[in-house]
Amino acid sequence: MAWAQIIGQDEAVHNLKQAIAHDRLPNAYLFLGPEGIGKESAALEVAKVLNCDDPKAVQNAEACDTCESCLKIQDLSHPHLEIIFPVEKILLEKPAESSSNKSRHEDALDRLKSLYDEKRRNPYFTMSMDKSMGILKDQILMLQEKAGFKPLQHKRRVFIISQADRLNDAAANKLLKILEEPPGFVLFILVSSRPEKLLPTVVSRCQPLKFSKIHSQEIQGYLKDARFELDNQQLKFISSYAQGNMNHVLSMAQQCLETDEPPYLQLCRDEALHFLRVLLSADRGLEVIRAIEAITKRDRTRQDQRQWLTAMLLIFQDVVRYKNGLKSDLLNADIEPVIEKFAMNFPLADFQKAANDVEQAQYALTRNANPLLLFSNLSYELKAALNR
Repeated sequence: MAWAQIIGQDEAVHNLKQAIAHDRLPNAYLFLGPEGIGKESAALEVAKVLNCDDPKAVQNAEACDTCESCLKIQDLSHPHLEIIFPVEKILLEKPAESSSNKSRHEDALDRLKSLYDEKRRNPYFTMSMDKSMGILKDQILMLQEKAGFKPLQHKRRVFIISQADRLNDAAANKLLKILEEPPGFVLFILVSSRPEKLLPTVVSRCQPLKFSKIHSQEIQGYLKDARFELDNQQLKFISSYAQGNMNHVLSMAQQCLETDEPPYLQLCRDEALHFLRVLLSADRGLEVIRAIEAITKRDRTRQDQRQWLTAMLLIFQDVVRYKNGLKSDLLNADIEPVIEKFAMNFPLADFQKAANDVEQAQYALTRNANPLLLFSNLSYELKAALNR
């Protein structure tokens, strides 16, 4: 991916290119902004430029995209590039000799390889393992060791810390020590959509760079330019419902082309909508329990559960928009009559509190909360907020 392929981030890209060309890069950046808008794509492009074999790459702040170094960056296999993200603890341990532990380690390794394959295919994809406990101290210790090796040919080592807000306390404190005395040949890029969850001392050691939400018009233009053969209804749904998250845009567009079914996120939305109808109806407690069991059963990944929560959050946010007269801004524009019914039939409901409850559940899920307890508690909170 070249700079020109990073959609809707002209200002951030300009700032990065100026910093590279004029040798004003800090030792550590903090890339801020919503998920899926190109923060990691930009970080990878910085790594590519700083390690490109073209002697004018840094001066022009443009990678050639054809040399061996550029191709290795694109393949995520360059020795000067490291992406740190939440992984399963078993991957940081020495494989045990017992058959059960060895099998678990191999299974986790297969899942890790699948994440890298998806990241190579889709640079907007955010890598994370469902069974992870966040970014662990051992990962930062390994980073510290690798940061001590000087790169070849006067290049720069680039460490991209994805979802930096998921650093546990021990890992964050270890990282802080590195950021206080960073090697001059290393660039740290912390990436986060929840910077408020980071240690203030870590934030203070980084230069912030904000990335903007991508507008629906820009997404529609991209889909047309990329020659995705979508009808107008599909274009409208994908470009508005994705909320600027290009990972969602690409996955939905690809699904529309490959199958005759609605996009996966639309199915999540419809499931969340059905759950709300059941929850807010009288004498349907057993159905609520069954719905909670369905979303928390073993074959539903945490990614599925996060998307389900996101779908519910967007419903509540749209009801708030509708009640405030912002009908043209609905993300669920295809079900506007349903949004209207929620607004009219529950005039005393606190939809803003309901939205906040869902956001808290989303964060708890990233912290490895028990899904059954989480969704059971969320159901109680939502019923209290909406049935007034």
